[in-house]
Amino acid sequence: EFSIGHNTEGEVEVGFVLKVTGDMHQIVDSAQDIPHVPPVMKRLCTVVKDCVKASPFPVFDRRRDVKTGVWRVVMCRTSANGSMLVLVQTASFPEEKREEFTKPLVDALLAADLGVSSVFLQLNDAASDAAQPGAPLIHVHGSQRLEMPLLGLRFEIGPLSFFQTNPVTCELLYERALSWLCPDKNSLVLDVCCGVGTIGLCVAQRCRKVVGIELVPEAAESARENAALNGIKNASFHAGKAEDVLPAILDDELKALGQDCEVCAVVDPPRPGLHRDVLQALKDCTQLSRIVYISCNPDSLVEDVAKLTAVRDGFDPFIPVRAVAVDMF
Repeated sequence: EFSIGHNTEGEVEVGFVLKVTGDMHQIVDSAQDIPHVPPVMKRLCTVVKDCVKASPFPVFDRRRDVKTGVWRVVMCRTSANGSMLVLVQTASFPEEKREEFTKPLVDALLAADLGVSSVFLQLNDAASDAAQPGAPLIHVHGSQRLEMPLLGLRFEIGPLSFFQTNPVTCELLYERALSWLCPDKNSLVLDVCCGVGTIGLCVAQRCRKVVGIELVPEAAESARENAALNGIKNASFHAGKAEDVLPAILDDELKALGQDCEVCAVVDPPRPGLHRDVLQALKDCTQLSRIVYISCNPDSLVEDVAKLTAVRDGFDPFIPVRAVAVDMF
């Protein structure tokens, strides 16, 4: 994700936020010298910067009490096959001006030979560049999905679907997680915060059934489509808050599979960690034998582990067994 703004000299720049001033103005610095930004993404920044400079639409002014302009952020994803999905976030502008905005952008992206296969616009009038759920998403060019290979499977992801940024270390992470999860052919695997179904579908051939839960409806639908794409029939995916969905479906799943069914879970929550109701549902499931917790925030991980391992009368607490750090960047 690259911010569109102005550098210290006041010139248009596409890169990373260097500083936010007291009035919320963002100073953006170039990404060209950042070693872990892939060369093709650096070229994308250059192409978008040239488009913004030539555009009659101004950069969004984030200063407090101003909030005018259009260009905000450009996000991209690349696949191992060289394809790129691009999402440009803007403030709202008249629909009759859309062609004037998108045609030069799409033409420049295609002419630059970046491998662009999909282009989307996201409209965001909020103060933050983190768009609210339900922010308008407009498909303007190419395919609607980007195909990503992972552990012998194919995954099609959309512009808002969660997918690990580094596919090489992602495979290492998931291989370790699945080896620790250790399901058998009679196991029910719960994939909590499942995204587009990556972990659950990778483990599906090793267990009896996978049940995935995901907050973002687009991602849950992508998980179903990815199951069909890979011919996987023993996985189901539910959209909604995990704290609402998990307690409601867990009893039904166990009744359908039988009381001898072992349950294990893999959870991959966002930075705030797991909701207390999800933690309670996991603790209340007497057939749940193992949890693999994938965390992007050690602070919330510690809090959740403390709750899962707390001693209660009549219940055996979970016991931390092992941990490993994975550098995703």
